[in-house]
Amino acid sequence: MFRKKEVINSMRKVIVVGSLNMDLTIKVDNIPSKGETIQGHDFLLNAGGKGGNQAVAAVKSNAEVSFIGSVGDDPFGAEAVSALKNNGINTDSIELHKKQPTGTAMIICHENDNRIILNPGANYALTFNFAKDNLDKLASKEDIFVTQFENNVDTTLKLIEYAKGIGMVTVLNPAPARLFKDEYYKHIDILVINQSECKMLTDIYPNNSYECERAAKILQNKGAKNIIITLGSKGSITVTLDEVIRINAYKVETVDSTAAGDSFIGALVAKISFSSPLYEALLYATKVSALTVTREGAQISIPTLEEVDNFFENK
Repeated sequence: MFRKKEVINSMRKVIVVGSLNMDLTIKVDNIPSKGETIQGHDFLLNAGGKGGNQAVAAVKSNAEVSFIGSVGDDPFGAEAVSALKNNGINTDSIELHKKQPTGTAMIICHENDNRIILNPGANYALTFNFAKDNLDKLASKEDIFVTQFENNVDTTLKLIEYAKGIGMVTVLNPAPARLFKDEYYKHIDILVINQSECKMLTDIYPNNSYECERAAKILQNKGAKNIIITLGSKGSITVTLDEVIRINAYKVETVDSTAAGDSFIGALVAKISFSSPLYEALLYATKVSALTVTREGAQISIPTLEEVDNFFENK
């Protein structure tokens, strides 16, 4: 995929297998020390989870999106599913668990950055067989499979292998970062990682193009095809089998960076689903991420295609 001059059919479905959380976000002026209680402000409760965020970003960029996941039989679960439905995402493949609560994320925002504590809950109850059976119902060859590491990692890796085996284009965002067996890299078409995730996977924390290329070569030697490394305010470096693409970040006033990476991935796969050239897809995803961080919250902060076009019309 993404070899030069390659032609890909349009329009393809985006199928996200991933996490659904309720995000409990609070801003602080200082990070508390051990045993210290401090005053927070601007508390926000909203639907999130990397899987949910990426799905919403994709559908807001006009992709056809289905979601496979798991929530608890509780108010948070109902709200998380409703948030997807209200955005036009197919939620028929979300399992309701009686014994596991919906996943939650405690997000502390400080100085335009965030620290996140996850309770996976029902996300970890998603089984390979449930997801596989629903992929069989939903997926066609060349549809786009998107996943992360907020579900059970062993289940997720087996699903990547299965999705690749049925002819899907596979996209992995290995977050939260963790090492996994080299044998699974060959099933990954697009690996999207930030600097911390890159450090975990390659022992290189990249700050420039040279370091990104070194890290990408390590991952490609393991079998991954296209490596996208996001560098925060420095933009991103993408290394394919044929080229290196540098995209600079847009300068905006950051309000909340919670869904920055997820909005980038969702927007990217949306453009790929319409067969946009990779450079154009990356440029658009960078715009979406930039506009996302100017707003508070996770899914509610992600802009539509029209909002992106309007915001960047004269920039």
